[in-house]
Amino acid sequence: MPSGMKKVKNPRLWVGMKPTKSQLGTAKFMYFYGSKFEDHESYDLDQAEQIVSHEKFDARKKTVMYFHGYIESPEVESVHVIVDAYQKRGDHNLIVLDWTNLADGSYLLEAVPNCLKLGQKLGKVILNMVNFGLDVDKLHIVGHSLGAQLAGYAGRTVISQSDKKIKLKRISALDPAFPPFYPGVFVTHLSDKDADFVDVIHTDAWLYGAPVSTGTADFWPNNGKTLQPGCPKRNYKPLTDNDLCSHRRSWWFWAESVAERGTQSFHSVRCKSWGDFKEGKVDRSGQVVHMGIDCSSDAKGDYYLQTNGSPPYSKGVSGAKFE
Repeated sequence: MPSGMKKVKNPRLWVGMKPTKSQLGTAKFMYFYGSKFEDHESYDLDQAEQIVSHEKFDARKKTVMYFHGYIESPEVESVHVIVDAYQKRGDHNLIVLDWTNLADGSYLLEAVPNCLKLGQKLGKVILNMVNFGLDVDKLHIVGHSLGAQLAGYAGRTVISQSDKKIKLKRISALDPAFPPFYPGVFVTHLSDKDADFVDVIHTDAWLYGAPVSTGTADFWPNNGKTLQPGCPKRNYKPLTDNDLCSHRRSWWFWAESVAERGTQSFHSVRCKSWGDFKEGKVDRSGQVVHMGIDCSSDAKGDYYLQTNGSPPYSKGVSGAKFE
């Protein structure tokens, strides 16, 4: 399995030292059509409508687009795990956004501004794909970290560019990136307005992940913060495997929910706070909701649950009660 992150050669990249321009044209869609990771074809975004006419594209299925995070690429572990989960499930057209070059370099001076520009581009690309037959009601965007904020920008652009006539059905945000989006002076963070349904999974709140609820439904497994069960004590060396463990749990949880088709997992309950969850003070009027791909579109508010520290992460029914 590929390493989880490209090695950071220069620690100054996190705060940014010198801006360089990356071209939006370097971003591509990878359309997966088989049972192996190698079974894919890459398309420039300006030719993305060709995916819809690919002989293996099944218009009857839902289509998912996955957006990776900062300094990631299609070769990192997260993308392989997500692709493998959807290939195992077998009921989606799978498209992965490769924005390696744009998601690299200085985080604040390059990657975040590129996120805004690319999000606007992607919104237009998605509308063009819809014009060529993509069913927007069957489209689901899943993004991790900065990729989750990118999904928000794409969703907003779809709305604005279609004069509010078209809106994405669902965006799932896996521990959306925290800095500099909250409170967000120069940038706008993901919100429940970006799609008909926006579900957010928090696993590293206040550090790499978003600190507040902004989705239609927000999930806070293990209180949504570091340290997630099974993660080693942080050494706080930025962007190392150790440091990113809790942040990455979000996509591990997602992949598990995807791969286990037909098995409802990650039972959660609506509560006002983690303290209430621990004391059993749950919203009795709300039903148990499943964090992950099987989340009900009726879910609204904050949900809490516990997970295991190693796969399978879902505790099933018992995860919805503190122990």
